[in-house]
Amino acid sequence: MPRALLLVWKERGFRMPKRSDRRDTAKAEYIARRSRGEKVNLRDLAGELGISYQTLRNWKAADKWEEALPPKKRGGQPGNRNSAGKRNAAGSHKGAPKGNKNAEKDGAYSAVFFDMLTAAEKNLVAQTPLGSREALEHEMKILKFREHKILAKIADYEAAPEGELYISGLLDMRGPQGSQDGAKQNIGMYQKDSPYRRIMALQEALYKVQGRIAKVADSLRALEESDRRFELERERLEIMRMRATGTVEVESQEEEPEE
Repeated sequence: MPRALLLVWKERGFRMPKRSDRRDTAKAEYIARRSRGEKVNLRDLAGELGISYQTLRNWKAADKWEEALPPKKRGGQPGNRNSAGKRNAAGSHKGAPKGNKNAEKDGAYSAVFFDMLTAAEKNLVAQTPLGSREALEHEMKILKFREHKILAKIADYEAAPEGELYISGLLDMRGPQGSQDGAKQNIGMYQKDSPYRRIMALQEALYKVQGRIAKVADSLRALEESDRRFELERERLEIMRMRATGTVEVESQEEEPEE
């Protein structure tokens, strides 16, 4: 109600009608039942509270009962047993043991468990350089090897005969065994690439490798410059020390015996 109208009502002695206690009770009961996952029939609830169905609907809309409901959690609601007993349902089995690789395809994104590595794999991990310079030099060697392999492969495709095609994909479709002639039917659909198409793909990979080579070279150059600056600073401090103390450190040399 507007404030001006409310002041007029008070001056004339009018009073606002008292809010019904059953209104808050109805809202609390509705929210409690919905929170437990129950369906609430407004007509039945109105009969239980002794009010009209239309009054209850008006309260529900005015007090925004739906907005006051707690947010639902993802997945099944409390007490839900829809997936109980199903083969792949969570909780119906212990699951795969730690380190299981049944679903692994190529291993490029598989988790690494160090306690399950072979002796050769553990040796490879142990020999991995950890220092900044050693790691960069190790990466540079690998990148240069990849660059060489890509360039060699591009040269092979450039020397390929005109019209040569290479299989890039194969879709194998097998017909039912009970065909009309009694034979098992196999249908293969092949996808082929031309040498030019493969050269384009290799050149794109080559650009990425060479870009990484340039970044590693910049990092190595920055390390070398840092080492040179450190050496110059060390020499400058040594000169300042000699000027301040007037002493010069000379490495002791043993006198050669006279013949």
